Amino acid sequence: MAAIRRFRRQGGWDVVGLVGGDATQYDPDTGILTVAAADTYEGLPAKLHAAFVWIMTNRPATPGIFKTDDDMVFDQVALIDTIYSNLSTPYWGVKVGTCSAGPIDSSRVGARFTDTTLKPTHKAAIYCYGWGYWVSARALAIILASGNEYRSSYIEDICTGFVMNRSGIVPQRIRVPYKEESRTPDLLLLK
Repeated sequence: MAAIRRFRRQGGWDVVGLVGGDATQYDPDTGILTVAAADTYEGLPAKLHAAFVWIMTNRPATPGIFKTDDDMVFDQVALIDTIYSNLSTPYWGVKVGTCSAGPIDSSRVGARFTDTTLKPTHKAAIYCYGWGYWVSARALAIILASGNEYRSSYIEDICTGFVMNRSGIVPQRIRVPYKEESRTPDLLLLK
């Protein structure tokens, strides 16, 4: 909710918050999209894929999606300018990394996974960290066709990188001023 409230203050954006649940429904008053997916960290790839499908089905003229977490605070003027300047860039983010295929680093997911017995792996990818990344409409078509990968993956940003890389798209790093904030009530007050 914090990110939705912050971005809606700027106006002109169709800001969608995402939660998992039993059925897919959108509340235009709050901007919350509930998708039929687990609302867990390990369910995030499937949840994000379901959201992308809903957005492109219900907002087909969308030029792309900037995905970020609610605890990320961006210089919104710089972010808007950067998005408009890079609308046609298929896939870019504020941080780009590379990982080899193999077991997921338990320090990255251990405390976040509901099922702590999982020992998942991931595929190799050059990917944008989940802090904030853009996927153009052209690249979203690739994601929409990759539901199986998202349903069988455990790390959303690496999965997106893998799917993009497989189609010959490597992310670009594009700088946008940002900071990561603590998830506290004060987060709602930030611009």
